[in-house]
Amino acid sequence: MALLGTLPGCASLPAPGETVTVAVHAPITPHDLTRRRQIAAARPALQAAGIGEADVAAGRVLFVHCAVTSDGWWDSLAVLPPGFAGSLDGRALTLQVADRGDNDRLPVNRVVAVAQPRLGPGGLAYRAIPDWRERGLRNNFEEQPPAGGPRAAYLIVQGSWLVRCRQPGG
Repeated sequence: MALLGTLPGCASLPAPGETVTVAVHAPITPHDLTRRRQIAAARPALQAAGIGEADVAAGRVLFVHCAVTSDGWWDSLAVLPPGFAGSLDGRALTLQVADRGDNDRLPVNRVVAVAQPRLGPGGLAYRAIPDWRERGLRNNFEEQPPAGGPRAAYLIVQGSWLVRCRQPGG
């Protein structure tokens, strides 16, 4: 039991006060506020953060996620600061976690920066090998490197490279 106490943060969800790296899935829309249950449930948290429907329509709220383990990820809504400069171009972001959310509501957290080094969408982790038998291979697929950055910055989650919440050395 003492060993578990020595592994803080290992395979756990991000905690308040922690800074994490997240991949952008998509901006949320005003339609999402009414049609997607976990986003609609986050409406009071968005309002408490000073975010109204005009901010959502302007693209200031993003649906983001990051890998926690090889079979699990963490989702959040990310609020861009007013006047956030530059195009995201699929780049990962850094969030300051204040809200963990719960099973019924996505958390709402603020973006503090664009992730450094540059990390983009990881992409599919495997590619098919159609002639695997002819080549004498054991499998009909092979791992391919992440498209968005160094391998250490990603985990394979359900067949895709996903940005790690906690970056190595960070």
